Amino acid sequence: MLAGSEALLGAEASVGKKRYQKYYVMGGTAACLIACAFAGFLAGRATSSPLPTGMIDTIGCPIITNASKQLWTPRLNPIYEVEMLAKSAVRKFDQYLMFQAAFDTPQRKLQNVRQWLADDFVYETVGFPGAKSAAEWCLSGEEAHFRTTFNISEFTQMLFFGTDSMATTTSYGTVFWAEPLMGIPAPKKWTRFRVIDFYRARKTGPDQAHLYWNFMMIDFVDLLRRSDIHVLPTPVLPDGYFLPPYKEDGVPAPLSVLIKPWMGPEAIKICREILEKDWAGNEPSGLWAQDVVFYGPGGIGMANSITELEQHVLQPFRKAFADRTLDIQIFDCEGLYCAATGFIKGRHVNTWLGLDASNRQVALRFAFHWRVHGGMVVGAWAVFDMPEFFAQLGLDFWGRARELAAAKGASAKTDSA
Repeated sequence: MLAGSEALLGAEASVGKKRYQKYYVMGGTAACLIACAFAGFLAGRATSSPLPTGMIDTIGCPIITNASKQLWTPRLNPIYEVEMLAKSAVRKFDQYLMFQAAFDTPQRKLQNVRQWLADDFVYETVGFPGAKSAAEWCLSGEEAHFRTTFNISEFTQMLFFGTDSMATTTSYGTVFWAEPLMGIPAPKKWTRFRVIDFYRARKTGPDQAHLYWNFMMIDFVDLLRRSDIHVLPTPVLPDGYFLPPYKEDGVPAPLSVLIKPWMGPEAIKICREILEKDWAGNEPSGLWAQDVVFYGPGGIGMANSITELEQHVLQPFRKAFADRTLDIQIFDCEGLYCAATGFIKGRHVNTWLGLDASNRQVALRFAFHWRVHGGMVVGAWAVFDMPEFFAQLGLDFWGRARELAAAKGASAKTDSA
């Protein structure tokens, strides 16, 4: 069973409200970081009701609430007006951060940001500081860490979909790694990393929603591998591949105007069975297409068929973790595109990804995205929180990476001598 599931069955069945799409979209978190890099972006606590002029935010930021000056409004392409509320809020927020934030004063930024972020906005992430308000999100340390480490960056989004209550993105970042990351020396070169975002939203008006939760996760195993730091063994499957869906649904996919009301319930049923049977159960669901493409995270790799998926991904996973259960934070679909994030809980009883059995109870955090076609999953994307999994085993992910980087550096010096 899906413990804690918040799936809204058929939520996409009702034609969504407005909104827009910019042709190139960054994940909300990444977009904030870019805006900060260029303009010292100072996001404030986002509230649905204004505070008196002159009040000070919880971290010392002035809150200006004089609304006499019109708030910034994105110019929308009419093709995107059918998008549902959470998806729309993410799009508008991203658009502001990319195209207007650099020109606003800190006080004005606070006013504008509060159009899309709730007062109780919570930000969870892997490897960077979290936050409990919009202001804290941009000022608590992640922005400084990120733009110092990756001082030039660009993001390419492949999937972006949502409903009135959730939204999610799958992207890759192209960044210049300029400074150390968690003590790992910078290669001072261009590299890429995979990144996912999940959002929760609540409806705050007939055509409006505010985001109140965001989870962002980078595939750090893949990022480090690209700099020849192999924290996990090289997998049998080809590693490092991450492509958009092979379907004319737009990039990022899907375009909401292409979604039909009947699509969602079918897709939710299929993906629910895959979660319960393939990941939490002990028998195959039979709901993967023969030629499915599964873009696994670093250390697992890309499967190009159901045979490869079963042999190299699912069977080793089932063997490694006993008594598995699901704890779902978000699970929903827009049309035939579905996503879920949460935890797979179980006892670590066999070697997995080169990590010996610990017999410990663990909770592996995951992010899954799927595309359904013809009653089967034909494409899938997955990322796991490996730094936290290491910690649950009593291991230090970042320490291991530093040791490998140091050994690599020492070897390079010996070779050059």
